[in-house]
Amino acid sequence: MPNTKNLKRGNPDHQFTSKKQPSNKAKRMGHKRKLLIKDIASQIVKGEAVNDLKPLATYLDIPESEIDVETLMHLSQMSKAIREQDTRAYNAVMDRLKGKPKQEIDHTTKGESMNQPLMNVDPLKKDD
Repeated sequence: MPNTKNLKRGNPDHQFTSKKQPSNKAKRMGHKRKLLIKDIASQIVKGEAVNDLKPLATYLDIPESEIDVETLMHLSQMSKAIREQDTRAYNAVMDRLKGKPKQEIDHTTKGESMNQPLMNVDPLKKDD
């Protein structure tokens, strides 16, 4: 968890520069965390989670050899949306597939129509 004081903008004491870099120890720790997460992810893909989601993967014509962590997570989210009728999971899947729906917000008219002035702009006409 980062120190919130280090996240403030405009404070040169807490910004990385070419001379101010993380220590080698901090870099090694970050690399170890990354490797640990990759190892855990590969164990999940080889474990029971794949067996639970094989029917859905088969239905979607996804070969077992192509199931990686990302695919497994997507399948899990879809399964949760379908089996548990989870609305949040469904919305997450649909947002991923179709994009989030556009949300319009009326800041000015309180739902009433707004008369916008028409402007004729001719880019070729010289200004007077």
